[in-house]
Amino acid sequence: MASNMKKLDSKSSFDEFTNKSGINIVHFSASWAPSCAQMDEILVELQKEYPNIFEIATIDAEGIPEASLENGVTAVPSIVAFKDGKKVDKLDGFHPTELRNLIVKHSFPTGAAADTTAAGPVKENLEDRLKRLINKSRLTLFMKGDRDTPRCGFSRQICQLLQDHNAVFWTFDILSDEVVRQGLKEYSDWPTFPQLYLDGELLGGLDVVREELKNPDFVSKLPKK
Repeated sequence: MASNMKKLDSKSSFDEFTNKSGINIVHFSASWAPSCAQMDEILVELQKEYPNIFEIATIDAEGIPEASLENGVTAVPSIVAFKDGKKVDKLDGFHPTELRNLIVKHSFPTGAAADTTAAGPVKENLEDRLKRLINKSRLTLFMKGDRDTPRCGFSRQICQLLQDHNAVFWTFDILSDEVVRQGLKEYSDWPTFPQLYLDGELLGGLDVVREELKNPDFVSKLPKK
C-alpha cells in the first residue's frame, strides 16, 4: 500500500480522519479480496492525478465493524466520501470510473458539468484512434515507457512476464501522449497503467495478467515468437 494512504486501525482513528476539514475518502476493504488491492492502487493514482485535493485512507471492514455498520457497509470494496466531517457519498463495488466521477463531483462541483461538454466529433475521433492503437497487434500493452526502457516498476514487471512467455506484443508509451492516456482510462473503465489488451479486449493490469499467466489455457492463446 502506498505511503500516502493512511491505514485506520481503530474506530477512533476513523472518526478523527473523517471529521477533518476537506474531502476525505475511506476505502472499506478486506485482505482476502483482490479487487480491494486494485482499488487501493486506483485511489493512489487518482490522488496523484488530482494532487492536494483529497485525502485517502483504508480500513478493515471486518476488523472495525462499528465503522462499517455506522456507514452501511456490507460488502467490499466500498468507498465512503466525507466532506468537512459530513458523509456525502458512497460507492459499493469495484467501479473505477464511478469512483473518479465521485471524486470530481465533490472536488470540483462547479466545473464538473463543463468537463462533460466536449464536442461530440472530437470524442468520436479519439475513440477511433484508441481502437486503432488497441488493435495494432493481437497483444498490445499500454505502459509507461517502452519494453527497452520501462519507466515504472509495474510496466517493467509486466514486460518481463510477457517476455518470459515468449509473447509477441506491441507497446505504446502513454507518457508520450496525454490524450491517449486519459482517453483510455474512460474508454476501458480502467484508470491505471499498464493496460494489456488481447484481440482488442482489455485483460487488465499487472496483477490480473500475473494471475492469468498461471493458466495454461490463457498462455496458449498468446501470440508467440
